[in-house]
Amino acid sequence: MEQLITVATFNDREPAEKIASRLRDAGYTAEIYDESHEQKWKLFNLHPRAHMRVRVHSHEADSAHARLKEWHETEGALAAAVHCPECGSSKIEFPQFSRRTLMGALPAALAATGVIAQEYYCEDCHFTWPDKVEATPDLDILNWPKATPAS
Repeated sequence: MEQLITVATFNDREPAEKIASRLRDAGYTAEIYDESHEQKWKLFNLHPRAHMRVRVHSHEADSAHARLKEWHETEGALAAAVHCPECGSSKIEFPQFSRRTLMGALPAALAATGVIAQEYYCEDCHFTWPDKVEATPDLDILNWPKATPAS
């Protein structure tokens, strides 16, 4: 049985369709997998993110990654993709809970109620980061917010 590997992850369908179409035009067997239904019902995530996955057959994955990297460097083809801030990979899951076991449902339920934060998860380097990054104020040497000069 041929395994499908995620090569790019998006929050919206349109950019995922464009990348999948370009990969198919280049001779790959690219498909789009919409994980939004799974996120809603298995992980209690009513606002899916990183749910549009462009996947190729496992024997094409390395070549497809190289082609996507080339397209991104020359024309920014993956600008709309979700990327890991640590390693740059686009193999991302949201939220970070397992979809493969029943035990993943407990923390997902807690996250839906706000007890646990939902975070992005990189499948390559296992880094997690928050969905929303809050701006930190400019701090002085004592970690106090710097005062703005009075006008």
